Amino acid sequence: MLLAHIFALSTGFLFAPAPPQEPSQLFFLNGEESVELRVDGSSLGVRFAPSLNESEVRQLLGKISVLSIGQAQSAIFLPAKTVYLDTALGTTPQEALNAAQKIRAMPGVLSASPRLWALEDPYYLTEDILVRWKQDAPLPSRQRETQGLTRTTALAYSQNPGEVFQVPHGTDPLAIANRIASSGLVEFAIPDFQLHRIVLGGTNDPIYPDQWHLESTGQNGSKPDADIDVEEAWDTTRGLASVTVAVIDTGVELDHPDLRDHLLQGIDVLDNDNDPKAEDFLFGLITENHSTSVCGVAAGHGNNSEGISGVSQESGIIPIRFLSEWVLNQPTIQDEADAFNFANSAGASVVNNSWGPSAAAPLPASTKAAIDDITENGRNGLGSVVFFAAGNSGASNDTNGYTSYSRTVSVSACTDQEVLASYSSFGKSTMISAPSNGGINGITTTDRLGNKGYSSGSYTDGFGGTSSASPCASGVMLLILSANPDMTRWEATATLLGNTDVIDPTNGNYNNRGHSNLYGYGRANAASAVSGATRVDSVALSGTSMGSVGSTATFDISAAPANATWNLYWSWKTNGSVVNGLHPLDIGGKIHLLATGQTDSAGTASWTSAPLPSGISGRSVYLEALVSHNGLDFDSDPWVMSVQ
Repeated sequence: MLLAHIFALSTGFLFAPAPPQEPSQLFFLNGEESVELRVDGSSLGVRFAPSLNESEVRQLLGKISVLSIGQAQSAIFLPAKTVYLDTALGTTPQEALNAAQKIRAMPGVLSASPRLWALEDPYYLTEDILVRWKQDAPLPSRQRETQGLTRTTALAYSQNPGEVFQVPHGTDPLAIANRIASSGLVEFAIPDFQLHRIVLGGTNDPIYPDQWHLESTGQNGSKPDADIDVEEAWDTTRGLASVTVAVIDTGVELDHPDLRDHLLQGIDVLDNDNDPKAEDFLFGLITENHSTSVCGVAAGHGNNSEGISGVSQESGIIPIRFLSEWVLNQPTIQDEADAFNFANSAGASVVNNSWGPSAAAPLPASTKAAIDDITENGRNGLGSVVFFAAGNSGASNDTNGYTSYSRTVSVSACTDQEVLASYSSFGKSTMISAPSNGGINGITTTDRLGNKGYSSGSYTDGFGGTSSASPCASGVMLLILSANPDMTRWEATATLLGNTDVIDPTNGNYNNRGHSNLYGYGRANAASAVSGATRVDSVALSGTSMGSVGSTATFDISAAPANATWNLYWSWKTNGSVVNGLHPLDIGGKIHLLATGQTDSAGTASWTSAPLPSGISGRSVYLEALVSHNGLDFDSDPWVMSVQ
């Protein structure tokens, strides 16, 4: 305890270690949401100063009385990583909290925490706090709230960057974070928890069959046309090098012949360097394979007389090492934000995430802010598209904060028999389905070179899970944005979701909006989506440009999604015309709903007004069509009608 007091006084601010809270009182403020934390007395996570070697760490572990027999000698040690420790049988949550407080005060310890459950997601406290201030928060107030903390780095959002602070030795980061979060000065202040994130793939014995998910002719027992119709899309585009996918995943095989020419500069946020190569552990018994296969599905180099083809044959890949298949090498919440922020700064058009929590989990406010940033400001303000694998629980993922977030596209997995894979998670947030294993055949894609990886060669035919479905859908999005790079995120997403194949109609339980909790709006169809991208830029509105009081006016909507709801609005001013492209819905004031209806199968509609009223004589009337489809809205450019 004395060391903690001396350290705190030396920083100019006293952080007296408070008694541990009752286990039932623990929570953290995730932005405006209060998340309850349940204490698990069976496990501790301890982080040590990087300067300590393994021998010094084990000496310190030997002084922790609550550990199970042999833990000090047998616990896995990774330099500068959390050491996970089993406690003695029967250790209560309160005893684990008390132990963590004592361990935090030991020399050389950065943080100590019992395992904390947020929903069903296991967390361990680290020594850091992630803070994003409100933009109008005064600097003196910010400095007062963080007095005694050490600023270590930034959260590189493109607007209003956040900050990372290390708490003084021996202090409780949860209490400090909650205090700052309650100040009214921040958008969020959360502990940088150590996370447990899992890749969502699977394998079987490789045979290297044809890639049925791209074009299924019935090979090896697959159903004919159980694919994404990519060959027809390739008649229009095979992808643009400038339309890139950020693959947030494990390390990747940088020298793979079907990837190396597409790989751009990436980053390793897990080990804090610029080398996202695949890492191997325990003398090669554990290898990082996942990202290599994911990259190949989305954008493996095609039409190059080499191995396999990705969905988008010519798109660039930004590899971001965020995960490891070595289960003890886990990311933190800060690593999540850093991964998305790097994808944004690197100009990613699409972000693929074939990973997720192992069970119910909240979306951390700092990660949410990074997703908001890239979906709003990515692609020079057009917005990037973020995909998440639905999960492999075979159950509802409605409590998964990542897939349920409205700014992400959740992808379930369907098989070569055109039904949901038995392992695939599903739910009301599922947006689309894409092919994977679980039927007769797996997915053929790139693998680690040589004897590493899922197979004994450089390719595998057994990749799967929603880990494979997500990059398949991401690859279709790469083709959409290659066919029409000027589309906004909303337009591109609606084009993807509005051009699907409805599969398994009997069991899919599609509602009257065409949505299924199992398949979203259907299975991805690259040919239809690319055709839609070249055909639909924005909704077109045309009609009567010069009207007179007492006569009718006719307006036509075209280039809209088929069988979609349309609304026609109007507004008017005495003089002037549309300024700087302002739409009636943007002007404010009196906006009137003029009419509503449904587009036909060709995405067109017409409406004729009643006689124009005398109250708008001599005015310019501004009209705008708003078309809603699959939960997304498209508006037209304004149409101006002058009334005599």
